[in-house]
Amino acid sequence: MLSVHAVIADKLLSIIKIIKIMITENIIVEKKSGKEFSPLPENIYQCELLDVNLNKRPTYDTRLLPDNMKVYEPIFSFQFTLLKGKDGDEDLRLRNVWDNFVPVYLYISKKTGKNKLYQIVEALLGHQLSPEEEAMLDKDFINSMIGKQCRIGTKHKKSGDKIFDNIETYYPVEAELAPLTDEEKEKARVKVKGGDEKVNYAEGEVADNGIPF
Repeated sequence: MLSVHAVIADKLLSIIKIIKIMITENIIVEKKSGKEFSPLPENIYQCELLDVNLNKRPTYDTRLLPDNMKVYEPIFSFQFTLLKGKDGDEDLRLRNVWDNFVPVYLYISKKTGKNKLYQIVEALLGHQLSPEEEAMLDKDFINSMIGKQCRIGTKHKKSGDKIFDNIETYYPVEAELAPLTDEEKEKARVKVKGGDEKVNYAEGEVADNGIPF
């Protein structure tokens, strides 16, 4: 049986716990929603490569199978930030465009020519890849392109009732524009879903594993 002192102590602890979780400051609860951007006008924009990440997706042949039967393949996700552009009165500098399904290998098709990875790398470098550069195309090479500039040609892609910006073509720059400042890079960073942490575009680079070069 608990003593009188023990009962009193237990009640005091309960009161302390209640006090700890009580709100003491006046607050106003607001309802907020994420900012929605209208699609970019279809055009050619000069941009800076802000980030590149390595993700995984189901292969084409297994994409419709149950999750436990899917086979996954690595893909690159490139994020480009516009350096210049106008949509009416809106300044488009700092708008982001992604190319999310870039294969992690170089390939030249007889029908369509060089694949996306070829196009992106050569546009950022400003010249065609030499055999020597192709041989050294590893994670360090890919990461070294962060901060470089290129031009992208965008087209609208409709999915259901939504319209997305799709990068159709890549071109080298004719002249460099003012690069993103540290403050602008911070503004362009995207918050991780479900938390306040932001993706670190300066340091969140491609990992060693999963790149079959």
